[in-house]
Amino acid sequence: MKIFQKHIFTLTLLSTILLISCEKVVHLDLNSADTRIVIEGNITPEQGPYEVMITTSGDYYNAEGIMPISGADVIMYDDFGNSDTLMEESDGIYLTNSLIGQSERTYAIDVVYNSTRYSGSDYLPNKIYIDSLSYQEVPKNGGPPPENPEKKVYNIYCNFNDPEDTEDYYRFTIDINGEEPEGRGSGYNIASDQLFNGQHVKYVLWYIEAAPQDTITIKMDAIGFNTYEYYRTLNDALNSGGMGGTPYNPITNLNNDALGYFGAYARDTASLILEK
Repeated sequence: MKIFQKHIFTLTLLSTILLISCEKVVHLDLNSADTRIVIEGNITPEQGPYEVMITTSGDYYNAEGIMPISGADVIMYDDFGNSDTLMEESDGIYLTNSLIGQSERTYAIDVVYNSTRYSGSDYLPNKIYIDSLSYQEVPKNGGPPPENPEKKVYNIYCNFNDPEDTEDYYRFTIDINGEEPEGRGSGYNIASDQLFNGQHVKYVLWYIEAAPQDTITIKMDAIGFNTYEYYRTLNDALNSGGMGGTPYNPITNLNNDALGYFGAYARDTASLILEK
């Protein structure tokens, strides 16, 4: 795939709706009017087993009504006819046995529970590689101050080439010293390449609170469109409900009124040490 080196894009979350962040990844029904089945699973090119979680929906704001669903029949398969019947490892948690994800294939899931079949699919894209990471300390008057006075605030830049010949979607998450941060910097960022297709991208993760000598790890997932739409609308739904608006459920690629999503992604990771 030919990559064109053009001018660098520094992407600002405040200036484009194509870049979206969320403080917390949740897997719940935000609209608690009806109890429904929630199915969540992913497949990647990494070695399995891959996990599918099945629960009842509940109320995000009081965490009531969320229960694991046992005894479902779950099958995962690809567009080449390969299939895998999942085994229930624990209540509501189902694992594959033999299927291995491969890029540029479409994967689907069938869940049968209480005589109802729920299905969904997504395309597994090629892995897109991180060129490098860089960082810049935010001046004291240039952004929010650190919550911990022993730490500083940084902008972390993830540099990569976006393929020209495909529509690409990304999810970014961050670890600090091998652990997901709490509060500022937690959760996920997502992006579409609509504005930077085929370009060299300098994607910024804003206002990360850390200390000198901390190790920063960025996980960049090339995700399918259905996965992107789920996380995009999940963020919108959380913001709507949290600000007094009417809660609604994220877009799902599952049929028969199921909640959740079945997604696919290919991950690359890179790390750096904050030297100052």
